[in-house]
Amino acid sequence: MSDTVMDPVCGMQIRTQDAAASEEHEGRTFYFCSKACHDTFVANPHRYGHPAEEHGHH
Repeated sequence: MSDTVMDPVCGMQIRTQDAAASEEHEGRTFYFCSKACHDTFVANPHRYGHPAEEHGHH
């Protein structure tokens, strides 16, 4: 069984072992399908690092 995660920038499902890059943000590790997606995330981590469904605020 492989561990799949979602690239927070493009939304692609990737395997962690296939990720082109990873970045830790506020205690979570994000994985990216490409260097370009990683660069986009690093430039604006708060846009991508906080998926709406995880806020839990009503």
